[in-house]
Amino acid sequence: MEFVAIFLVTLLIVGGLAVALVFGRAPTYRPSRKDTLQLLKDVASNQGNEGAWQLFLGMPIPHDPDLEEIRQLCVAVDEGDDEHPPAVPGLNIYGRDGRERIGKVAEKLEILIAKEPSYKEF
Repeated sequence: MEFVAIFLVTLLIVGGLAVALVFGRAPTYRPSRKDTLQLLKDVASNQGNEGAWQLFLGMPIPHDPDLEEIRQLCVAVDEGDDEHPPAVPGLNIYGRDGRERIGKVAEKLEILIAKEPSYKEF
């Protein structure tokens, strides 16, 4: 009798796992342009979330090449480039200079969003 109970419990667990794998989705990181703009504004105003910022910097954005370019500009602020040294840490994420540079990137993203075609679903 114990064998039947253990078999049924194991079958239930393995069956549940199989259903989860068949109908589940792989986790993806697909930030929208507006969410990214809000993140940039938060960082520029010294109110950004460190975890969200590091996720944005560390994960490529293959679904939107323009947004990936914005991310690359932010990585250049964080790590430095030929023209500027890496941004200096401040109270939250960056010091004044780094926040100003992120603010300029946010302005570029705002222009990109303004040029984005709009549509309505009927």
